[in-house]
Amino acid sequence: MIDMRRMATRFAAGVAAALLLAGCAQVPEGAGSDPKDPWEKFNRSSFAFNQKLDSYVLRPIAKGYQWAVPEVVRDSVGNVFVNLGEPANILNNSLQGKGEGALASLFRLMINSTLGVGGLFDVAGTAANQPERAEDFGQTLAVWGVGNGPYFVIPFVGPSTVRDSAGLVVGYFSEPMTYADNDWLNWGMWGLKVVDFRERMLPATDLLDGAVDPYLMAREAYLSARNNAVYDGNPPLEFLEDEFEDEEGDAAPKASAQ
Repeated sequence: MIDMRRMATRFAAGVAAALLLAGCAQVPEGAGSDPKDPWEKFNRSSFAFNQKLDSYVLRPIAKGYQWAVPEVVRDSVGNVFVNLGEPANILNNSLQGKGEGALASLFRLMINSTLGVGGLFDVAGTAANQPERAEDFGQTLAVWGVGNGPYFVIPFVGPSTVRDSAGLVVGYFSEPMTYADNDWLNWGMWGLKVVDFRERMLPATDLLDGAVDPYLMAREAYLSARNNAVYDGNPPLEFLEDEFEDEEGDAAPKASAQ
């Protein structure tokens, strides 16, 4: 039987250690000068807190989950949460004017909830060749023309932006788990979802361990991934300014003056 008091004590100790060490986070000179990250000083402290909390609590739990639970069971757990996210996919595909995506998400929800035994098996994806059309309200706001806003690292949550933070609120209320009557079921499902997500992110987050500046790596990876998601995998090309162009432009008038 799980000792809830011991688990709560360990979690509280992890939070306390994270808070203590986050206060020692190093902030480089010029922090906040990047237009997309004006809150960098706060964000770095929040990032340090999240990293320590992850090291003491979430990563060990995710590693234990990966070790103790067979892959086929973990895959089924992940499938259930993908299926529970289909109502949000239907809503956001519709709001973005993606009729095909909305219908595909509705089809996936019906097939996987029935033939897939409550979403344990992705029948729609494997047998009907209908992959998930994942869309969230942050992406919907982007399609509506709302800008990213400043980059924002949310304590206990992770990387985000002002726009995506608003999307998280709508996403919470579009989750079927939010409306579970039983508190134990509600919190248990949310807790399992966090562990499932953290376990799937282990390969990506392990890359941060060897980064020169993990904060910058995490920020750029997040912003790039979100931009890619907004444009459905086809973001517009961004050309860097050629510093030599300006020099050539300045030299041309001088040459003509001579």
